[in-house]
Amino acid sequence: MTSSVSPALKGLRIVDMTTNLAGPFCGQMLGDFGAEVIKLESPLTKGDMTRKIGPKKNDTVSWHFMNVNRNKQSIAVDIAKPEGKEIFLKLLASTDVLIENTKTGSLEKFGVGYEQCLKDKFPQLIHCAISGFGRTGPYAKFPGYDPVGQAYGGLMSLNGAVDGDPTRCAFYISDLSTGLHATIGILLALYERDKSGLGQFIDLSLVDCTQVLQQQFVSHWLGGGDDYKPARTGNLYAGASPAGMFETQDGHITILAAKRPHFIKLCQSIGRPELITDERFSSLKARIKNHTSLKSELESSFKNFAAEALAEQLLSSGVPAAPILDIPQAMHHKQAQAREMLIDKDGYRGQGFAIKMSRTPAKISCSAPRFGEHNRNVLLGLGLTESEIAALEDNQVIAGAPSS
Repeated sequence: MTSSVSPALKGLRIVDMTTNLAGPFCGQMLGDFGAEVIKLESPLTKGDMTRKIGPKKNDTVSWHFMNVNRNKQSIAVDIAKPEGKEIFLKLLASTDVLIENTKTGSLEKFGVGYEQCLKDKFPQLIHCAISGFGRTGPYAKFPGYDPVGQAYGGLMSLNGAVDGDPTRCAFYISDLSTGLHATIGILLALYERDKSGLGQFIDLSLVDCTQVLQQQFVSHWLGGGDDYKPARTGNLYAGASPAGMFETQDGHITILAAKRPHFIKLCQSIGRPELITDERFSSLKARIKNHTSLKSELESSFKNFAAEALAEQLLSSGVPAAPILDIPQAMHHKQAQAREMLIDKDGYRGQGFAIKMSRTPAKISCSAPRFGEHNRNVLLGLGLTESEIAALEDNQVIAGAPSS
């Protein structure tokens, strides 16, 4: 879908100084809605570590990198060198938002920390800092990746089989949650800046952003004490039945029949109305108590259905249900296709946009950049000459492909 209306974030300039997933995901979302995003990478590390992870699209762009760094330009500048620091500051003079996930104290080492320099030099700048534990507290300088956020955030204690070991969520939920919180924080700061004229510092922690996802569990514990201490339930639900995972003819299905009308519709839909009046299942309390027997009764009928067909039949009856799909099945599902959640167009192949806006939709204006691909364009825009850019390259202040 195309639109003649200006993108929602047109005119906003972002310097994305992040690697891995949380920060790049935030930058990608802002870029999808029209912000100009300049990805500043280090020549010392040859750029974002995810350029090298998984299958490659080309020499410096992996498929993983491509999907969280679309709609960005790349410059490779060593800010540890005086000339690189000068470029960095010159770039920030025309920047609205700086996103970075450097180790706590790293920017201060180069003399460009927020309180140390940026706050006074660029009072309108919004500085969003992402780290494992945040910029305060006894763990502020410790490194943190997604599994650390999941473990310290309490999530792993809740994930997994009832009698099994704590289990990491397979996808990077701490990183992605932090990226979403970073996006929200930046938009809040931009809205406030329109009134005050001032930027501010946004401090985001993978651990914090993982903890707030568990609001329901924390609330139960706060209100009920250790009697309500959250524990692993696997695919079961403490307050609902039938609920969880069930086997069908060709796979598994998940159901959450939390209310009696759901249970009635479920039994009617599969031709088992007698279960509605069965004393073992006549109330929610009884169904929870006898959930094993209920699961057995339901699965004896589910074996006559294919998972996808059964899910559609139950959904049509008003019962929350879904087949358990793998990634290819999920991305090629007719609902995902209708929602354009897989994009394959003009040489770009990746995920679509979760946020659908009627007037100012997200769009892909360019694929992910090669390492240092836009050095020359960006530096010329800052007023540097061709000879100055060549000298920076000779002195290894910039790297990559400045002439591409």
